[in-house]
Amino acid sequence: MQYQKILSTQIASKHLILFSLIIFLFLHVACAQQQSTSISFSEIWVWEYEDTKGNKREMAIYREPKLNYWLLTPDDANFRDKDEMTLWFILKPNGEVIQAFQDAEMNNLAVIKHQLSLKKITKLPKSWKPSGNVKSFGNTEYGFSTFSGKEYKIKYEKSDEKTSLFIGRSNADFSILALFNELNIEAKLPIQFPKNIPKNNITLLEHTVSSNFSLKYQYKYTTPTNYDIKYE
Repeated sequence: MQYQKILSTQIASKHLILFSLIIFLFLHVACAQQQSTSISFSEIWVWEYEDTKGNKREMAIYREPKLNYWLLTPDDANFRDKDEMTLWFILKPNGEVIQAFQDAEMNNLAVIKHQLSLKKITKLPKSWKPSGNVKSFGNTEYGFSTFSGKEYKIKYEKSDEKTSLFIGRSNADFSILALFNELNIEAKLPIQFPKNIPKNNITLLEHTVSSNFSLKYQYKYTTPTNYDIKYE
């Protein structure tokens, strides 16, 4: 009888341990699922630009319109030559930038967070002079409306540079895109948008010329897409 009691106690103890282990694993998985973030980017925005050799190239970036998040990937946004390790960047309208790369030692996805300081700008610079010219940009073939851009001229006092910009209005927030290249990281966008304009102004075309160089880029179109990102 005493043996049966000991045996029953041992079996109950094993069941308790097994039950505790199952609960622990369940909570661990549930906690991991809660910490996991999944974002689906449904738009891709494309600009065309000329590189330093005068070749025409494209910069394509993804957008999640409800959250107003941007996604930069090295091949689509064309910064692979400057950063071979990064898998993607997520840019949030509050200035937060999430950088993901493959951890070679742990063989998993590693995430780093950066923070950009955004300034509230309500007006275009006074030095920008409207020319009165208006031009349409984009392509309605993909289901998105075109943008109407107003031209502004800029002359610089201490150089022979002259700039022509076409600026339009958009629901997208471009302020963090304009500041991205200020991060102290290897990755740099091939296009540097103006930093001193209101966040919902889209730079549809910029053409700067001087005796030493020429810079030109232009918005091409927006098209639907489906690009899913998941991270913890």
